[in-house]
Amino acid sequence: MADKAKESAEEARERRSDEARKAGAKARNDKAFAEAKAAREAKAKAAEAKPEATKPAGANLAVDGAWGPETTKALQTVLGVAVDGVFGPASATALQQKLGVTADGDFGPNSARALQAYLGVTQDGDIGPQTVSAMQTRLNAGTF
Repeated sequence: MADKAKESAEEARERRSDEARKAGAKARNDKAFAEAKAAREAKAKAAEAKPEATKPAGANLAVDGAWGPETTKALQTVLGVAVDGVFGPASATALQQKLGVTADGDFGPNSARALQAYLGVTQDGDIGPQTVSAMQTRLNAGTF
């Protein structure tokens, strides 16, 4: 009987030890799960906030197809050049770089066709009202 009692006591200790190990493992798993969940939630929250923070502010242009100083200023702002309302070589070079054409500061028909392709309008090499209206619309939307 003493052997049975000794075995029962030893089994009980082992069982308690196993239960303690399992409880400790569960606590570690619960903590790891909570930390992973918090990290996922923080990442999701940051991802939700990011588009708003990085979305460029749109212009407030009249979409009239006329390329005047206000359209030029909005374009210069997006291109990151000096904002003076005059479309000169610096503005042309920056726009050509954005369009992926030879950046020589001379905005001719090839540059115009590249702009038209970028805007999704007829590519005739002439910057007319259709091209300017499309550009104004994109500048207003902050998607230029």
